[in-house]
Amino acid sequence: MASRAYGRQLDPFRRLKDPLGVKGKRQSVTITHNPTTIDQKQKVVLRFQDLANEDVIVPGTVRLAFTISLKSTDANRTLVQNLGRAIVNKIVIKISGNDVMSIDNSDMYHCYIDLWKTAQERKNAQYQGIDTSANRNVTKLRIGSGDGNAEVAEDSAVAGAFGNRYYIPLDFELLDSHMPFYQAALGGSLEYILTFNDYNRVIRATGDEKANYTVENISLEFDKVNQSELARLIRNQYVQHLAILFDRIHLRDMRKYDKSDSLWNFDYNDEGVRSMKGILMLFEDDAAQQDFQRESETFYNPKIIKVKVSIDGVNNQLYDSGLHAYQQWDETRRFFAASPGSKRHPEVAEVAKDLALADVSLGEFLTTKYALWLDLRTTGDEQLHGNGRRIGNGISINIKKEVEAPGALNIYVYFIMDAQLNLEDGKFKEVLY
Repeated sequence: MASRAYGRQLDPFRRLKDPLGVKGKRQSVTITHNPTTIDQKQKVVLRFQDLANEDVIVPGTVRLAFTISLKSTDANRTLVQNLGRAIVNKIVIKISGNDVMSIDNSDMYHCYIDLWKTAQERKNAQYQGIDTSANRNVTKLRIGSGDGNAEVAEDSAVAGAFGNRYYIPLDFELLDSHMPFYQAALGGSLEYILTFNDYNRVIRATGDEKANYTVENISLEFDKVNQSELARLIRNQYVQHLAILFDRIHLRDMRKYDKSDSLWNFDYNDEGVRSMKGILMLFEDDAAQQDFQRESETFYNPKIIKVKVSIDGVNNQLYDSGLHAYQQWDETRRFFAASPGSKRHPEVAEVAKDLALADVSLGEFLTTKYALWLDLRTTGDEQLHGNGRRIGNGISINIKKEVEAPGALNIYVYFIMDAQLNLEDGKFKEVLY
């Protein structure tokens, strides 16, 4: 209590560094994948191999890097925004052959959550393929588009450094937000299976129905540290009962409805969900995604007037008088403003949310960056796990919307659940959600 009276700077016990930091060997690693070339709709199966006995992988550093080449009759062809997310259609994660998580249409979900990173995070994410330069000039220079402007010095410098090399984040919580990953102590390989997206959802081109891409030079990149005591401490946790807490993202439904509809109903008879964090609906204008014109970071607002939710047969859940248009921004910010796709510490993410630092404004949300989020958590504290709603018999969602001019909409419905991966004696035991 005495030090608090002096404030932060005059605290008599203040020190900015802790002594006796451990000495280990850090190394940045690139492992060539076999095969090194992939095409649309094909799969990359990535199995983590044992490293040296005392090597552990640094959290948040794992990614699958590649180079991409385009073929098109359009000299100004280019790539969609956030290529590292948009190029993957499906992600499957396994341990010892056991499914941990499977995400269909993962490009839609991950492109949306990455919109909510801060402006600075997005500005520095060129390696992943997020291009904030004017007219996406850096991307044009990186893949040799005819209308790229090499006179912009900063854009040319970034393009020169990265060329046509990009990466896909491998950010499952076991690799990203928990202790360093130690494959040698895991009784079975961690495995990623990535299905690559159609040409039409990756390339932007005009007047070319046969444009295509080739992905080559695929490699796994990560940082590792070799330190005997660190490896021993992690190994001791693996051999006991270890719980890895993660968000399960599940594409529950994909429908095609018409903009001219005034009512939509969604009924899901999902039973026994222990902790549902929320339901995310993303809307894609079907016509705007055709003929190599996809905008991977544009999400349609279907002008929803009111949403009613019934849970386990009980009406008027979540919103006693329905969720209205003027409430949807605050509801979505409650979860996404802390950016599930960010590498920030949860406390820092909460500060970013409090200060409204996410790179989505109210006007953008209501026009091109819209999502309908139904938050089933008890509280919006990002550090809490397991405070979602228990679902016994199912959920019904009734949506009233404005009648618009006819046109097809693709609707993606994701269930996001609190989940837990249990390891015992260093081996896969079960996944609970």
